Amino acid sequence: MSKDIPVVLIIGKQNVGKTTLIKLIIPRLKKKGYRVGTIKYNIPYFEIDYQGKDTYTYYKAGADVVSISSPEKLAIIKRVNRRPPSIKEIIKSNYCDVDVVLVEGYKKWRYPYIEIYNDHRHMEPAVKERKNHLKIASETKTVSPIPTFKKTDLKNILKFIESKIHG
Repeated sequence: MSKDIPVVLIIGKQNVGKTTLIKLIIPRLKKKGYRVGTIKYNIPYFEIDYQGKDTYTYYKAGADVVSISSPEKLAIIKRVNRRPPSIKEIIKSNYCDVDVVLVEGYKKWRYPYIEIYNDHRHMEPAVKERKNHLKIASETKTVSPIPTFKKTDLKNILKFIESKIHG
């Protein structure tokens, strides 16, 4: 019986430092021996392929799945003719070989999350469940019952993520 892969959402308004935090977390988790996956979720449109490339030509010709691979990496472009796949579906299909998945955005999913703020005065929890979320602010002076740390406190941020990996 397979264990669900732990997922931690990194949420917050635009330009609060979500990508920067993930970029700092990944090498630290890797150094501890974890395999890390990331998902940038719920953006309205993206394009990773472009005109003039074979994969683009195959996709435009109607292929349902197109892939390109090298000894170092693999990219798969899959036609989605229905609702976008959920985080759970994406992880089940593509992330079975990682220890944790960090998802940037999409706070509506019920996963543990790290919520980032630039101003502690406007901190309102997205969900009122304390054990499964952590707040990060530019300052730690807050009256919130949710654990709050500075963005630079990577030690406690990693401790939170590792607690989700180990269940």
